[in-house]
Amino acid sequence: MSFWNTLKQKLRSFIPVSRTYMDNKLRELEKENKRQEKILLELQKNSQSMLELKEYVSQELHRRDDWGKRAAQVQREAKERQIWVIKCPAPEEKKIRWGDYAYAVALKRYLDRMGMYTIIDLHEDWDCEVNADVVLVLRGCEFYRPDRRNTKCLYIMWNISHPEMVTQEEYQLYDIVCVGSRHYARELQAKLTVPVYPLLQCTDTELFYPDQEAECSRGKDYLFIGNSRGVARPCVLWAAQNKLPLKIWGAGWKAMLGPDKTMVQDVFIENSQIPALYRSARVTLNDHWKDMLDYQFVNNRIFDALACGLPVISDCCDELREIFPEAVLYYSNKEEFHQCVKKIENNYEEVKAKVDEQWPLIKEKYSFEARARELVEIVEKHLQK
Repeated sequence: MSFWNTLKQKLRSFIPVSRTYMDNKLRELEKENKRQEKILLELQKNSQSMLELKEYVSQELHRRDDWGKRAAQVQREAKERQIWVIKCPAPEEKKIRWGDYAYAVALKRYLDRMGMYTIIDLHEDWDCEVNADVVLVLRGCEFYRPDRRNTKCLYIMWNISHPEMVTQEEYQLYDIVCVGSRHYARELQAKLTVPVYPLLQCTDTELFYPDQEAECSRGKDYLFIGNSRGVARPCVLWAAQNKLPLKIWGAGWKAMLGPDKTMVQDVFIENSQIPALYRSARVTLNDHWKDMLDYQFVNNRIFDALACGLPVISDCCDELREIFPEAVLYYSNKEEFHQCVKKIENNYEEVKAKVDEQWPLIKEKYSFEARARELVEIVEKHLQK
């Protein structure tokens, strides 16, 4: 029996009022009690929010106070080396979940080997000024304004994704613009006054590479690594409808897939774990953000998978087809997707052989080592003018 029902019975035994009156009064008391409980809960939430805000402000003040010390330390440690700062849009707390962070880490490794002193600034530190020689902004979904108080610095934008978010005015803020599409680079070269270079996405060939021993244990799994983005990504839904042996790593899929949610293995997988997955699977599915496809930006999942000898079923643009005319299986609709699946199931060895042929090309032209070398050459060319 609930507290209020017990109280009602006790009160009725000694208070000389009608049952209806008593019940009404008790209901009012119960409502008031719930209202006060709700107010107390809100106060507790607000108190917790205030504590979190206070902690955040304290951390930010400490971070900004540390910028000056950090700048002096960088100047001391760099000595005669060029100081390069990679502006990575990933937030500190969630950096491990951002592909941009893995991208920045790989690029830093190769720039360091070429004699640069390289720093990665996560999004919270984008306003930190360390008197850099080169600031390289990985432009995805976050805007950065070059700090022209540093007059010696070269500011480079490398637009690797979300090109529809970048205006011509933003490109013009930089000294050098690099974009992840040859087609779009040619278009921008005709519109901008700043130098524009095509610089496609790439892969870390020290992490993603063929492994002959692993080839012996390839399974039958179809893979998809990526979040649902809150939209019905067609290749995933078609694979689920076809009851293919699909395994998914990404957030937002369980609600969307319903009875097929068992395909979801986890909401996230670390970048370092992906190569082993690629070497154990039969094929991976791939698609692009619509604007990347429209502007002909090839995502790095293509290069990662092919470097591991994994066939890819992907949507298509002219740029991608020019790079890999036969090594990737292309679809633009459901029927073509089914044809790609048939090729995987009926002619796998033939498909796989074409994939394996791409390793020398990827290592030479689509690796972070190649991109670091191109970036250094671009800077040297600009400095010689």
